[in-house]
Amino acid sequence: MTGDFKVLIAGGSLVGLTLAISLERAGIDYELFEKEDFAPQLGASIGFYPQSNQLMDQLGIWSDIEKVVVPLRERYHFDETGYCMETSIALQYLQHYLKYPTMFMERSEMLRILHNHIADPRKLHSQSSVVAYEETPDGIIVTTVDGQTFQGSILIGADGVHSRVRQLMADRIPFTSEYKCLFAVSRNDPATPFLPNGTVHNVYHQDHSALAATGVPGLVFWFLFIRTPITRTPHCPRYTDADADALAHEHGHVAPGPGYTIRDLWTARVKGSLVSLEEGIVSQWSYGRVLLLGDAAHKVTPNAGFGGNLALEGVAHLTNALVALLRDSSSGAAPTIVQLAALFAEFDRNHRPRATTVLGLSATITRYEAQQTGILRFAARYLSPVVPDRWKAALFVRFASGAPRLEFLPVKTVAAVEVDVEGSVREGGGTGKAWLAVGLVGAVVAVGLARFRK
Repeated sequence: MTGDFKVLIAGGSLVGLTLAISLERAGIDYELFEKEDFAPQLGASIGFYPQSNQLMDQLGIWSDIEKVVVPLRERYHFDETGYCMETSIALQYLQHYLKYPTMFMERSEMLRILHNHIADPRKLHSQSSVVAYEETPDGIIVTTVDGQTFQGSILIGADGVHSRVRQLMADRIPFTSEYKCLFAVSRNDPATPFLPNGTVHNVYHQDHSALAATGVPGLVFWFLFIRTPITRTPHCPRYTDADADALAHEHGHVAPGPGYTIRDLWTARVKGSLVSLEEGIVSQWSYGRVLLLGDAAHKVTPNAGFGGNLALEGVAHLTNALVALLRDSSSGAAPTIVQLAALFAEFDRNHRPRATTVLGLSATITRYEAQQTGILRFAARYLSPVVPDRWKAALFVRFASGAPRLEFLPVKTVAAVEVDVEGSVREGGGTGKAWLAVGLVGAVVAVGLARFRK
């Protein structure tokens, strides 16, 4: 189907490896270049919602993920005094509706699983970052750090928020940062656990918040979010291990849940880092034969856990478009630059609205949890707790229904609910009440956000 068409991928983390596997399943040739080793012990955790796990199931990966995770089932929301404002089992309803769980796992373990599913490891080049590229009439040539050159048809910049490919495109980076995050993985002793398996704890303070979750037996994945003065790339701060340690001690008294503190979690850590949280969407995702994907194109705050899921949606959109283009190419001829430009434009039309929505949702939840205004505090304490969990799950089902599937692979599990065009969720009957109730909370949150943005 693909003839001489080859995709060159810069970046071998979640997006790059998932794209490589998707291309293999579609029969499309590729080469992938990663500046470090594959599956490095960097980063703490990654969270997937049901729509992403369905995508992994299409690729034949979900069974390996399922073996090492504990589905998240219960969530507790605390204020700064330790009072439990809300207890939620919405995640259980969500799993019932969509047939896949919401989960956390170690990022390094996820990368290891993805790496193991690569059919032809010879296509993977570690310690081989892309440092330059040159477009030709027939394709594109990339040069790696060791001086090797590789020729392909298109180049995908999946090399993260500090993307080298994006720098080579000379696009201005419009990211801002108003929060920093201390994220870590800590040991969770089964004899005296910080919190039970399958549980999420959130605590809301003025201008900071924390989250802890047990998605893997014996481990806690946790985050401390701190509001900071606004900075803009490339001037967003870079933090050291000493900075992380100092912040953990400064906010060591914060209790994500009953009976333990940030200080306790930090003492029990396996690994942890302090980073600036960039937010924004690059204005131009493609130029010539080059396309940006994942964090290289859009970056959102992690409170809601949408970033990795959004990146996987981009992988699905791109692979679907490539499969359709190559299938329709006459006589197996390579796509022209005009056809590629049309494909990239279609990708932008399909994916940018979703990225814009996710950016806004993520920003809202980050400010909501940090209680930046009195209206947001009111919503967390008095509005959200009275909205039934079924309705919250129903609203998320509507959101998840906008995620693409891989159109060239079968869907292995069909959701238990249908979503109609008006956004009502049906399971043998209808309820538009979810939109009414959750919409009320959303309206109050929106007002609160508008006030702090003035």
